[in-house]
Amino acid sequence: MKPPRFHRQRSCFLLATVALTGLAQAQDQPSPDHPFVFAREIWRSPATAAALRDDATFAQPPDRVQIVSHPVGADDAGDHFVQRIRGWIEAPRTGSYRFSIASDDDGLLFFSPSPDPDDRVLVAEVTGFTGPGEFDRQKEQTSRPLTLIKGQRYYLEARHRDQDGLDHLSIAWRGPGMPSGASIPIGMTLEPEFTLEIWEDVARGAPSSLAVFATPPDRTERLFSMGSASVGVNVATRLRGRFVPPRDGEYRFLVTADDLAELRMLDPDAPESVFKLAELTGWTGPNGWDERSEQISSPLRLKAGMPVLLEVIHWQGSGPGHVGVGVLGPEGLDHRPIKSTPKPAETVESRTR
Repeated sequence: MKPPRFHRQRSCFLLATVALTGLAQAQDQPSPDHPFVFAREIWRSPATAAALRDDATFAQPPDRVQIVSHPVGADDAGDHFVQRIRGWIEAPRTGSYRFSIASDDDGLLFFSPSPDPDDRVLVAEVTGFTGPGEFDRQKEQTSRPLTLIKGQRYYLEARHRDQDGLDHLSIAWRGPGMPSGASIPIGMTLEPEFTLEIWEDVARGAPSSLAVFATPPDRTERLFSMGSASVGVNVATRLRGRFVPPRDGEYRFLVTADDLAELRMLDPDAPESVFKLAELTGWTGPNGWDERSEQISSPLRLKAGMPVLLEVIHWQGSGPGHVGVGVLGPEGLDHRPIKSTPKPAETVESRTR
């Protein structure tokens, strides 16, 4: 049996919204005419993982409804609840897309190849839990490739149950025009970006002695992680990016690379001012963050919110090559490699019933 259509299921919510905010506000409700506007509904009752697949679990009016501009779950609902996020998106370009879901605990993601919610099918799921924004923990978290047409509207629906402890829910996508390999939460941006510059056919030499870094690179890549798994053969690379300390305290920076590398800190106001943090005079594995004592910096005391500009200059001989930068900090902070983090895009004001 097909579930009832979206506009029928939300009729009680629409009536309540109209009564509280007026007819004009009701025009902002999720619909094919208003893509990237989502309803976030919460039922304050426990449910099993199997119950998420049953439409009857969501048949009663929710205990709370919010209108949000990016599909991220509530973080103030306590424990033992069920939530659903649903609305429409618009394809920015024609091409192949993949959708992913992250949640704690179990989560399901449905996609409709049309504006009609009745056409929805299950495309991804989380069994148990993932970390917040962790879209690659389980294979089933990510959908198969789905073809979207520029300008067309598609229906999305995520279902999630929470037991106790940490609770979160988010949906991401990747597709044409987006950074390669990066899952970007819908309605959000990733910041900061990192830049990898590559020079071809470079003879071996200590990175600080290579003259090619004073010339334009042969190619440049935008990254959302301070790490690249395959840079080529007989190349020199320069990886740059900002790290913003989340709190005051002592930090150590690490470099991993194949073959030779030097990790440096630059003055954002005077990039020619260079302070060497660490180096590699021999190769490490891609995840070899503690193979050599030289690859980790001495402790640096940094202030929260004050950006640090990092740079790795690197030479790679044979093999696919890699280069990466990590950081260890106060209260167990461990980012190896340093990655961009999601930042909410401009949102519409939430309205809660």
